[in-house]
Amino acid sequence: MGKSSTSEPHTALTQWQNSLPFKFSLIQLVIAAILICSTAWVILSIQRQQVLDQQAVLNQNYGQLIIAKLQEMTSQVETVVGSISSIAKLYRYDHEQLVKTIPSLLTLANQQRIISGGGVWPEPGAFNQQKFRDSLFWAHNVNDELVAIDSYNKDTFPSYHTEEWYRPTRYFPAGKIFWSKSYFDPTTHESMITASGAMWMDHQFIGAATVDISLEKLNALLRNVMVDVRGYVIALDHQNQVLAYPHGDNNLQHQANTSHTFVTFNHLVNQQPDFSPIEAALHNADKAFIAEAVAERVFTQEQMQHLTRLSHQDERDMLAAIVNNNALNHFTTPKLLTSVTLAHDPILKTASLVSVFLMPNTYWKVLVVTPISPLQDTAKHLVEKVGIYLVCIQLLGLILLFLLQHRLFITPIIEIVQALKRNDSASIEFKAKNSQDEIGLLAKTFLSRTQQLEVAMASLDASNLALEQQLQSQNLFQLELKRHKEQLRALLKFSQNLIYVKDLHGKYILVNDKYCEILGIERRRIIGASDFEVFPSQFAHEYQQNDQRVLHNNEAINFEEAIPSPLGNLMYIVTKFKIKDDDDTVIAVGAIAFDITLKKIKEQEQEKLLLGQVETLNHLQEQVRLINQHNNELYQEQEALTKMLEKHHQLNLSREQSQQLMQNFLAEMMTQVMHEQDQLLAKVCQLQQTNEANYSTQITEVMVTQAEKLRHIAQLLTNHQNDIRPLHLAQFMRHLLGLLKVQLAKANVEIVLNCEENIIIAGPAWQYLQLFYRLITNTLNHAFKTHNEQREITIAIDKSNDVLQISILDNGIGMTQAQLTQLRQELEQELCLGTLTCINLWLKNDFNGSLTISSQLNQGTHIQCHWPLSTNLASQ
Repeated sequence: MGKSSTSEPHTALTQWQNSLPFKFSLIQLVIAAILICSTAWVILSIQRQQVLDQQAVLNQNYGQLIIAKLQEMTSQVETVVGSISSIAKLYRYDHEQLVKTIPSLLTLANQQRIISGGGVWPEPGAFNQQKFRDSLFWAHNVNDELVAIDSYNKDTFPSYHTEEWYRPTRYFPAGKIFWSKSYFDPTTHESMITASGAMWMDHQFIGAATVDISLEKLNALLRNVMVDVRGYVIALDHQNQVLAYPHGDNNLQHQANTSHTFVTFNHLVNQQPDFSPIEAALHNADKAFIAEAVAERVFTQEQMQHLTRLSHQDERDMLAAIVNNNALNHFTTPKLLTSVTLAHDPILKTASLVSVFLMPNTYWKVLVVTPISPLQDTAKHLVEKVGIYLVCIQLLGLILLFLLQHRLFITPIIEIVQALKRNDSASIEFKAKNSQDEIGLLAKTFLSRTQQLEVAMASLDASNLALEQQLQSQNLFQLELKRHKEQLRALLKFSQNLIYVKDLHGKYILVNDKYCEILGIERRRIIGASDFEVFPSQFAHEYQQNDQRVLHNNEAINFEEAIPSPLGNLMYIVTKFKIKDDDDTVIAVGAIAFDITLKKIKEQEQEKLLLGQVETLNHLQEQVRLINQHNNELYQEQEALTKMLEKHHQLNLSREQSQQLMQNFLAEMMTQVMHEQDQLLAKVCQLQQTNEANYSTQITEVMVTQAEKLRHIAQLLTNHQNDIRPLHLAQFMRHLLGLLKVQLAKANVEIVLNCEENIIIAGPAWQYLQLFYRLITNTLNHAFKTHNEQREITIAIDKSNDVLQISILDNGIGMTQAQLTQLRQELEQELCLGTLTCINLWLKNDFNGSLTISSQLNQGTHIQCHWPLSTNLASQ
């Protein structure tokens, strides 16, 4: 080994470009470049994200400001629509009064700058039974004068009942406003959008009130809002038609006027492809809005189809979604749908940020577009400074790392390689013993792997020998397979089951010996023949049908087939199946049949088993009879429980009747207040036109009456909210009678109240309100007839020995003896069939009290209630 090492010339181990020092230096250089670029990219991204976040906040503030301005405008319009609706319902049959009042609402000073027209659109025959179209509509002409337009009532015009702004109002309650999509009015020749409000009378839809807004004025409003902002606004209606657009009066508006259609945002994207990201965001937002409305559907699918049948196919889903969403009333505040970044804005000619907002009620989409502040100079300066420092630091680190790597492992590796080249295993073993690091471990591993390689070579020789032995085993397996084939052939020959194969044309191509034996026909006569050539036709037809069923089925099928033989017809269970080749193509039908004698024996055994089960069934029926007897006893107990539940049901029925009556009472009071409010509004409008003192006096009287009624309601409801507050009974009754003043006057009934002022009781006032209101309304509804001139009810309230006694005496028609007897029986049985029986049940079960009644025909009725005050009224 020494001679070979000294005589071998010293040549370079590798070329310089393949050496480890060069590769490590190159790798470190690449990693340093990646680190520098990544750091610069991260700094630039963070800076850009901060600017984008600031821009998004700024856009959101702009959007809130613009939507606030728009909501201020739409709120004024909705107020006018509500006023027109109230006036139209009040003067429904007074055409002259409507003609005087409605124009004054459309010409108010604070609304003239946004309203271009408005009016009422009745249902057929709602205002005038002789007219199918009876609209009252006013619009501003070119001189900004409000003039009446009667074109919509002519037969030459399409019916306004089918218009897009009219149909959806049928599904809106009173007070809710539907904002239509933008359209071109054929009479005023102006682009506008309409706010429609439904008019309801006695739960019947009688028409709609509308106010029109000019899109030109809407454009001017948005331009004034954005005058001090570097950016612009695009407004879209709920069908994504452009309401307002920068320079829209020059380009898009001219296009809409010439074709009488409006430019949608999709058409705008076709003209300006840079808006494509906004189009995708709008599409996703609309899709999510429609899906949310469908998930919480209020109206049926048939109702929505009837509503949208006249609308364009692309607009039906959005219209139905708006009607459903409005009924749910989930969306009441402006919503930021999404924000989109444009690489190049076609109007600002720079990168910009677009924020899309959705307005409540109108469902308009407001797109606020502002430019993104430039980042190039700041980012470039920052990257240059960071890059210089990073390059210096990386160069110093590379030099230091190169020296350490060269000393720690590159030089030892080169020494090991040189020793391997000299075949100097002693040097490698010396390095393995003296080095305790990974280099020494590498030398030890190399020596170990060399020894393993020698062992592996010896193992390879042994494996070769094993493969030769395995080949001999495979030859033995081939012989074994041949032997199994012979066994299978013997099985086919000596099998007692019938086995045969037919081709797809029904010709026999294989039959076993047993089949030939059963038929009594030689194999040569069967092979190549069909069933019709071997069997009678009735059997052949059955076999062919079963073969066809197998060919049309993916699985094997079992049949019961009779096979004629010299010994007679034998019954077999036949399993037929398809036979396929290696390409999975059906080439034949195979069958295996076996005798079913054993099956018949089993059937007889099953019949015996069935007889035993019948006896068991009889025994079970006897047990069922005993169980039914026990059930009858349980049924009697159930009847007793049912009676108790019926009593609780009667009590709950009494409470439900009381709650329903009080709801009707409050609803009637609110209806009166609203009616008086409408009258007051009408009188105010008349006062503005006439300036008569008489109207001032009438308005003052109405306001005094209404204030008094509201004071009574406030006192009663305040007592209801404060259950622990003591109740001054005389004052409470005066408030209740004051609230019922209109009903008493309408019924021509006078009530005399006898109650001491010092009666103060504890308990919830709401229950006393229910009790007295039910007693008074029962007497009003049943005690008097129309011919009675002097109607009087005397209410006496007394408190003695901690017992409250109430007496109600009227001078009405009274009751017959039979009626009185029947009523007393119902009171004793604690039923809830009428007002008095329900009150009696309520008093007995909850307050340990009672109700008694006495009456004489044509002289009046006397009702008395009393209960101990120690038992406070409990909530129902």
